[in-house]
Amino acid sequence: MRRTLAAWLLACACTRGDEPPPLHAEGSDAARLLGPVVLTRQITVPDNFILRPDEFAGVGIDDARARIYVGSREGTLLALSREDGDVVWERELGGPVASLPVLLGEGEAQQLLVGTDNGDLFALEPQTGAERWRYATDGRIRNPARMAQGVVYVVNSRDQVYALDARDGSWRWQYEEPLQKDFTVHGHAGLAFSPATDPASGEVGTLWSCFDNGRVVALSAASGEPLWAVSVAPQGGGNFVDCDTTPVVDGNALYVAGQQSGVFSLTTTGEETWWFPAKGVGSLAMGPGGVLLAVSSLEGVFALDRNGLALWRTQLDPGSVSAPVVVGDTAIVTHVEKGLFALDVPSGQVIAQVLTGSGMSSLPVYDPTTARLYAISNRGVLVAVKLIEP
Repeated sequence: MRRTLAAWLLACACTRGDEPPPLHAEGSDAARLLGPVVLTRQITVPDNFILRPDEFAGVGIDDARARIYVGSREGTLLALSREDGDVVWERELGGPVASLPVLLGEGEAQQLLVGTDNGDLFALEPQTGAERWRYATDGRIRNPARMAQGVVYVVNSRDQVYALDARDGSWRWQYEEPLQKDFTVHGHAGLAFSPATDPASGEVGTLWSCFDNGRVVALSAASGEPLWAVSVAPQGGGNFVDCDTTPVVDGNALYVAGQQSGVFSLTTTGEETWWFPAKGVGSLAMGPGGVLLAVSSLEGVFALDRNGLALWRTQLDPGSVSAPVVVGDTAIVTHVEKGLFALDVPSGQVIAQVLTGSGMSSLPVYDPTTARLYAISNRGVLVAVKLIEP
């Protein structure tokens, strides 16, 4: 533990005094953002008998209570003081927590929603961790829930989308795609939501998601009825045709990616506008200036403009890479074998690394209030890195 922490501190904060100036594109502040490790906390009991452990959970931020929430493969959810990492409360959820806890609702109706690999969605009282309700599904819940007009929406690994009453978790509607029986890549798309443009229409809005059979579907948030569906799978089908990217909505454009086919730009009515061939893309994110960032376990990180033209590509070591979190001109990802990587978005250069020894599978999360970047090592250590503004 001490040796690992020392390595982090050396990677982030120490210098010899004769290093070259930091690499960054002219006019970009990305390379100046990454700072020292300011908080570490062991959130799971170290187990030397697990050869390759994984911690997939992300960190939920609670500004009002100055807390963070973090789950673990042991099936616990911890509420920690944001200041020093002390435990405020702890709750057993009965199954591994590999999701991102999210606070939804307002005032006394606010609740903390978190999913488990057992398929349960929990709604907890944020102050104490007391259970308000839970809903059981047939697949792992690893993507954060959404909420609109008193309805909670969640998708699981069995390609099932649920709409639940936020007050008590009662079922409203359900949509599902046929279970994919061929081989698929580990991971599953989450839900994107856009509110209705005309509140007088009686519509709540639109949900978009991708599924293991390669289909992209738009759903009415009010009824669960499909509005349209298109496939981004290869025409011949086969194994690993899944679309695992949570759709990115940018105005009238919708970006998704198939594992075998590449990145697609669709209109919000389902028409294809361009296609960029690539393999293994598991996540997408918007960067500054309308740059679309794509992360592939095979081809590294690459950037596309709004016309689908490649701007740059940076090959990382082979291995699973998380969805990127974008802070200013910096994109930060976790790597299953290495740890944290920070890239300069304008140039694609790797500008900083935090090597953990065990790698990281968790989703990196940025807290703008404290300018901290949170991630969890695969040995169960929560790490907070201070991002220093230029």
